[in-house]
Order: sequence, then structure tokens, then C-alpha cells
Amino acid sequence: MMKNYTVLIVEDSIVVIKFLAVVFKNAGFRVKTASDGFEALEKAIKDDINLIVTDLNMPQMDGITLLKNLKENEDTKKIPVILMSSNTPDKKEISGSYAFLQKPFKENEIIGIAKKAVKDIYG
Repeated sequence: MMKNYTVLIVEDSIVVIKFLAVVFKNAGFRVKTASDGFEALEKAIKDDINLIVTDLNMPQMDGITLLKNLKENEDTKKIPVILMSSNTPDKKEISGSYAFLQKPFKENEIIGIAKKAVKDIYG
């Protein structure tokens, strides 16, 4: 079970946040949310986050900038990051992420990747 793992969902759409929160809770994850990259970075540093699922296109700080900041920070660089977008990003932009998911995706697809990510990183 995923009870010990906390996922941070970073998304500026409240509808998508609510949907993903339910999906992850049903899979046994604890869920925290952020509406942009700045809030996500703060929570990733302050809270015990095991996985980050972030949209690429957000106001303030986008997913690519968030990923870059996470990977440059000693406290957050090991957290696996799953990027999601309805656009197809440049491969170079998303290097450093654990995975990329094209929206729309299936619930079991994101949960499968999430479970593999925490297993790969945390054993």
C-alpha cells in the first residue's frame, strides 16, 4: 500500500487537482496540493514529499522551472517528478523528470507510474 507516501499535485486547474487528489487517495497516497511552482517548491522543501506530479503550463512558475529548481536543491533533488501536459514538450526540457504524461491520460496509467517511481526511489 502507498500509505507512507505523500504526493504533491501541482496544477492551476482546480478541476484537475480535485480529480487527481481522488485518484491518488484511492490508490493509498497522502495528498498535498499546490496551484503553482512557487507554492510547490515551498512545500517540497518544508513538507515530507515523496513524489511530485506537476502540470507544465502554469502561471508564476511553470513545471519546467519547478523541475529545474527541485533538481538544483539538495533537499528536493531526489524527489521523483512526473510532468503532465496537453502539449508535447521538448525532450531536453523534460530531462530530469521521472516521466512525462500526455493529457488526457488514464487513472491507472498515472498511478502505475507513481507507484513505480516511489518503489524505484524509496525501495
